[in-house]
Amino acid sequence: MLRVHRGEGGGWRTTTGLEAARAAAAGLARHPAWFEAVVPDTAEQAFLLEQLHLPKDSLEDSLQPHHPPLLRELEGHLMAIVHAPEPGLEVHTRKISLFLGRGWLVSVVRRELPLLDPLRPTLERNPDYYLGKPERILHAILHHLCDVFEERVDEMIDCAEELEERSLERAATDTLEKLQQLRRRTAALARVVRAQRDVMQALARGGNPLIPRAEEPYLRDVADHMLRIYDLLEAVRDGILAARDAHLTAMNTELNVTMRTLTAVATLLLPLSLLAGLFGMNFRAMPLIDRPWGVWALLGLMALVGGCTWRWLRGRRWL
Repeated sequence: MLRVHRGEGGGWRTTTGLEAARAAAAGLARHPAWFEAVVPDTAEQAFLLEQLHLPKDSLEDSLQPHHPPLLRELEGHLMAIVHAPEPGLEVHTRKISLFLGRGWLVSVVRRELPLLDPLRPTLERNPDYYLGKPERILHAILHHLCDVFEERVDEMIDCAEELEERSLERAATDTLEKLQQLRRRTAALARVVRAQRDVMQALARGGNPLIPRAEEPYLRDVADHMLRIYDLLEAVRDGILAARDAHLTAMNTELNVTMRTLTAVATLLLPLSLLAGLFGMNFRAMPLIDRPWGVWALLGLMALVGGCTWRWLRGRRWL
């Protein structure tokens, strides 16, 4: 499907279909346009190749299911493949390919990208500013992606802090597994952000005739924003490591307390077991064996020894 956004009569006009795209391509000199290609079919791909002169290999790259972020500067157009994070902490990213030419911008996605929906009202409120110069739409999309990336990283930071607090309160058995899952998600997102940071920095360096010098400071701002996001991801990774260390420390502390308690109980029962073993031997000449109060005397001795041992353990704070 092809959607075409054009500025006509001081307003924003959106049309759909291949014929509308051909009409817009014929009038690019007067009315720059943004072509949104969502799962383009064979005819729509032929339009992009023939009317807008997109290189075939670049279009094929844009339709691949998985492709790392990249920036490709070719004669007559600029191609950028960037990623957009999807909602949730699972850290799945969607690929969006952007082609910038003189008077037009093409975005290609393999399926609908709801992430761009909040951006459209902003563009529609300022049609003269954005549709007059498609490179500003490129900047708006990249800036919006940075905002969404930052939201996902903030969610990760909150999750890491929550897990750290849980680790300090109680060493739950599932906390370490959740920390490992969050660490893997952070590492996966960091790989995408690192590559996208390089794309943004390459765009910000300027020197491309398709991007006016007046727009370069805005692209540098986007590059700085992506760099801050990467630094935040590094902070998330440090937070996860701190939470993991806190969890392991809490587990070791809890284990030490348990072992100390069990050792104290074993120490308390040791002299009682010794007395019971001594007086339980099968000898005829056993002391107190012929006395009717012998068993009570032995129980009293065991209670005395046990009480003294318990008091000694309490004094050392083992119980």
